[in-house]
Amino acid sequence: MKRTFFTTLFLIIALTVTAQYFPVDTAKLNKAYVTLKQGICTEKTEMDFLEAFPTTWLEFYMTYSYINDENYDISMSQICSEHLITLLGLSHVNDTLLCKKVVNLTIGMKDNGECTGVYQDYLIGYIFKNEDLIINTLSKLRKGHQMEFWQFCWSSTCECNRAEHFNKIYNRNKDKYPEEMEISRIAYEHFYEGINYPNLLPHKEEEYNRKYYNRNYKYNFDGYTDSGDE
Repeated sequence: MKRTFFTTLFLIIALTVTAQYFPVDTAKLNKAYVTLKQGICTEKTEMDFLEAFPTTWLEFYMTYSYINDENYDISMSQICSEHLITLLGLSHVNDTLLCKKVVNLTIGMKDNGECTGVYQDYLIGYIFKNEDLIINTLSKLRKGHQMEFWQFCWSSTCECNRAEHFNKIYNRNKDKYPEEMEISRIAYEHFYEGINYPNLLPHKEEEYNRKYYNRNYKYNFDGYTDSGDE
């Protein structure tokens, strides 16, 4: 029992002091990306990229997030937009497989940084081109997961006309997919200009501000503020 306890404790400490951890094989992902950028676009090379790309929001966040730390490798964060463009532009893979990847990636996602904002823009464009495929894929999921998908789509933390985007998608599909579009409508009603996502790493931000700006940082959940100027 003691041995198990100390082994677990050691693993926790080891993970804590590790500078960075990527849940996906970034070497494989970047290799597949470079191959596609070289113009070698086949079903196999595109599938290599699709399979290597993060599948869930947590994998995406841990792969591409930017953290203010001098020991943090920001190379993946810097290439995030290019990877997203490549993902949504795959043309040799099965459309259904790509759609499922996009849906799974989006469920639970939060627009908490530059890369997720970029993804939201690209995602809306992808939906416009694949409305029937997207909604049909969502229809096979539980209502809560459908809601999570649309919450990210309609949460607006940028100067963009999500209202126009929602109206177009809703009006074109409400008769064919009434239940699915009602979920989308509810998500729009509550999330369009109805939420500001807080920093997911407030303690890390606090440490950064103390170190580099020497200011008394305070994480105010109610106001989602990022400084303590009270």
